Amino acid sequence: MLPRMKYRNPSIPIEIARHNDPDGPSLLHVYTSKTQPATGSTNSPTAQQSDSSPPSGTPNPRNTLVPDTSKPTYTIDIRDQSESEILEALVQKTGAQQLEPTEQELAEMKEIEEFKERSEADRVQVRERLLKERREAELLKLARGEVPATN
Repeated sequence: MLPRMKYRNPSIPIEIARHNDPDGPSLLHVYTSKTQPATGSTNSPTAQQSDSSPPSGTPNPRNTLVPDTSKPTYTIDIRDQSESEILEALVQKTGAQQLEPTEQELAEMKEIEEFKERSEADRVQVRERLLKERREAELLKLARGEVPATN
């Protein structure tokens, strides 16, 4: 789920750190900033980024070898929880709000749904045509005596 979240929200810096100990803790740490500091008033690496550089997917975009030592704002234990339970806990802890899709996004979703329906209908037609052609070819072979009937 988290890699997909990172892929769908490239402007949100997300770092996913995996460990090899299956019995260890399964914690989701969320780092947020309460206020947006003025540029140049802090020593954080993200504030030192120039406006021309793209946003980074890691907490320390300048030097990824330096671990992030800031304390997480929220910590969620995600062991043995489903994706929906993790999302629910994340929304509850962070106070996130669901954004409603815009008219353009609704139109795109409707277009995609219609495309999927047309695709399924086309798949059925192609499958039926292919099976019909195979049956006709088999009947022609039987009529010529090329292939003995197996039924």
